[in-house]
Amino acid sequence: MRLLTLFPALLLFAALPASADALRCGEYRSLDDGMALVFTSPSSGYRHNGIGEPEPLWVDRSAAQTRLVMLDDGVAEPIRISADGRRIEDDALVVYTLRQPRACAAEPSAVAGSCRAAGSYCMVQLPTASPGQARRACDEGVGAGCSALLQQRLESNTAAATNGAGSARFERPPACREHAPTHDPLACEALTDDDLAAAMRRVDQRLERTEKAPEGPPLPLAALQQLQQLCLQHRGGRFCVEVAEQQLKALQPALAVQALQVTCDGGRVSACEHTAPLRGLGADLRLVPLQQLPCGRYQADGGQVDMLDFGDGTRGRLQEGAVHLQQNGETLVLRQLGNGDLLGMDTQTGYQRYQPVLGTAQCSPPREGRGLQ
Repeated sequence: MRLLTLFPALLLFAALPASADALRCGEYRSLDDGMALVFTSPSSGYRHNGIGEPEPLWVDRSAAQTRLVMLDDGVAEPIRISADGRRIEDDALVVYTLRQPRACAAEPSAVAGSCRAAGSYCMVQLPTASPGQARRACDEGVGAGCSALLQQRLESNTAAATNGAGSARFERPPACREHAPTHDPLACEALTDDDLAAAMRRVDQRLERTEKAPEGPPLPLAALQQLQQLCLQHRGGRFCVEVAEQQLKALQPALAVQALQVTCDGGRVSACEHTAPLRGLGADLRLVPLQQLPCGRYQADGGQVDMLDFGDGTRGRLQEGAVHLQQNGETLVLRQLGNGDLLGMDTQTGYQRYQPVLGTAQCSPPREGRGLQ
């Protein structure tokens, strides 16, 4: 029954030859108005949902199916375009309708060997990219390239990867080289589909290894400084969130907030929620080692964990200047800010600012910094 239901749509969205698609510049909206695809030029645009920051994209027409190359996610997703160019269907069967046509902006020519020129095949190569390739993609505004640089530094835990070693060229297979005698859209489609799937498997394997590996030490200062500059220069949403996480791990909350503010300015609501309580701290946005356990209750403005209860100062334990508190089956890690408030450092409390609740602190005498769980 599902195939019968979809048959008219499949006819409507039958893929046109790559060079002949009828994609228009302007805004396409999903039927429920929740998502939008905006094309500013024939090969560039962004996707947004009205909550997060816009997701930049390129359009790749080298294969039989046109693909959206999502620059932050590092993926290439096939789309089907109706013959009149008024409707688009993506791989998740979301249908977009042209609502506001616009004039197309001028398109810069892609330089041979660049990530832009390679299109989908840039995304294929990024999971195993050399530092030179990752840096080139990052400099072209590809957030996934910046994230690849960060991942390389985490794996080596040195600043050496920032030097851009290795080849900096991205290449397509001969069948996928548009305007070349070897171009074969159907052969390119089969290659692209297989190679993108293999690239995603490599990404999944890397994530699995990362989750199982013990947490390493913070990145060296030189690497953190360069990553911070890349975030501020390219203003990549997901990449800047990743940089902020590394700065917080390195006990640099002011730099973490600076990186998060980039994504807040870009429209990510969750980043704004994290930065808002911290931006007003000024010089107090720094960490001070705790000398004894807090006591009483501490309140945050929202978040997954909005209340902490340290009792009479015997709950939790001190470790390297931080308090570790068992609450609701989770181990929460907090550090003291310059004004005495607490800053969440773990996945449950990260970036949350906890302020003491007046009248709840009845502390017992310190017990060498250790308490009950």
